[in-house]
Amino acid sequence: MSRQTVLAHFSIRNATFAERAIATATSGFDGFGMYVGDWSNQRTAGRTDDELLGILAEHGTRVIEVEALPIFGDAHVDTFVHLVATYRPDRIQVVPPFRGEVDRRAAGEWLARVADRVAPFGCSLALEFLPFTDIGDAAAGAEVVDLAARPNVGLCVDSWHVFRGAGLMSLVGLDPAIVVSVQLNDGPLEPVLDDYVQDCLHFREPPGEGEFDLRAFMDLLPSHVPVSVEVPDDDLDLLPPSEAARVLYEETSRYL
Repeated sequence: MSRQTVLAHFSIRNATFAERAIATATSGFDGFGMYVGDWSNQRTAGRTDDELLGILAEHGTRVIEVEALPIFGDAHVDTFVHLVATYRPDRIQVVPPFRGEVDRRAAGEWLARVADRVAPFGCSLALEFLPFTDIGDAAAGAEVVDLAARPNVGLCVDSWHVFRGAGLMSLVGLDPAIVVSVQLNDGPLEPVLDDYVQDCLHFREPPGEGEFDLRAFMDLLPSHVPVSVEVPDDDLDLLPPSEAARVLYEETSRYL
């Protein structure tokens, strides 16, 4: 593939850190996503950052993205800055508050402050809009990115949140310059569960196995930005991590 591809954390959410590194390296992905909760569990279990870096070096792979930092989550910022300084990911995944209205100007200013802290490490912030929040579509996300006014703040566009949210036409007219990453996945157009979050954590599908028009989706987005394959799916959980990663890489390659 000609563009960067990432094995998102939740695609093989039950894997150990070593299994994640092996699965990434053997399947063809350029690197993987680190979930801050998983990192915290590794530390609680007694593993040091040096040990985790050693596993990455042993298998010739790297952490490309770290997730997920909530907007206004000041209590978490120092941890994410530590992860950026230690693992040198390309970006931090940022999400809106799950409840309540969001002051978009304040959100932009908050993103700008965090972006300034991670900029010396070459790291960007990728804001992911979520339909069940007050930053629910591409237009709302783009407004907050514009208000942040930092070169290392951009938008993450997740296919699930487009097709289950405002729809494909909501991407028409989106400034391609602010899109810094794409999260690719497939699924049924109609919800399986009424709870949006639980539905997207259990019933996504590998690209090409669901009902989303992923070719049209990709055609509306810049052709050079990184693609993170994020498929939290109960059926995928049944496969060994390396097998799940291989399936996801092969399915994704058809769209890139």
